[in-house]
Amino acid sequence: MSKHRAASHRSQRPRRAGPGRGAGGLAGLAGLAVLVTGTAVTLPLVSMARDGDAAKETERVPVESAAVSTSASPTSEAETPDGEVAVAEEGVSRPSRPPAVSRSIPERGSGRFEVATAPPGPIEEATTYRVEVEKGLPYSAKEVARFIETTLADDRGWAAEHELARVDGHADLRIVLATPETVDELCAPLDTDGRLSCRNGNDVVLNAWRWNFGADSYGNDLVAYRRYLVNHETGHALGYPHAECPGAGADAPVMLQQTKGLDGCTANPWPARVDLDGR
Repeated sequence: MSKHRAASHRSQRPRRAGPGRGAGGLAGLAGLAVLVTGTAVTLPLVSMARDGDAAKETERVPVESAAVSTSASPTSEAETPDGEVAVAEEGVSRPSRPPAVSRSIPERGSGRFEVATAPPGPIEEATTYRVEVEKGLPYSAKEVARFIETTLADDRGWAAEHELARVDGHADLRIVLATPETVDELCAPLDTDGRLSCRNGNDVVLNAWRWNFGADSYGNDLVAYRRYLVNHETGHALGYPHAECPGAGADAPVMLQQTKGLDGCTANPWPARVDLDGR
């Protein structure tokens, strides 16, 4: 099965598929933004260098070819990125209390990222993703990548419907953990207000403030909240739209904006049937 990037479709059993590599990029998926290229657009280029055995470093230099960017893939005027907030006027929910153990998260980082190295493996039929962590955050690229890979490989998650593979070079998706102000820049024009996350173009942008403090909807269960965050924003990149709570007491769809509230549902970090039916 070849990868595609044009039309959104449900994968057929027993084969599993992700958004692949057709001419339209991820533009054909519901609500996804397209990668705009051309001489009138100036984007950064990923330049990778070894940083020990754990990570590579990306730096911002002018683009002169179709290389992977360290900034968000721009969207067309007709499309918008998607994530945990869709309109600027909505308020941002903040945890009423931080978890028992938390770290200091700077509001603005260096704008430079470490790429977690990945072991070689079969990727021919997979949707590939690369994990990056903004330098200056109290999380190593290696530990974040391990958590994200474990989450995305779990059969309770998108792995039940999609073949996903982590790489450290060119990838279909770039999953980044970034400081609040960097998130705002990468998610623009979406208003994340320094506290929410998004999917913009081929970038899955996770807010390090939320990664560290979580949300009231998950209480002190920071591990479950992080799994939700990874699955929700990656779900957008795979073509899944937001979902609503199906009824009081039901497991929340992972595509419900659970950071902002549960609407009567029970916190749930994994895709539910209503999520899968949304495509």
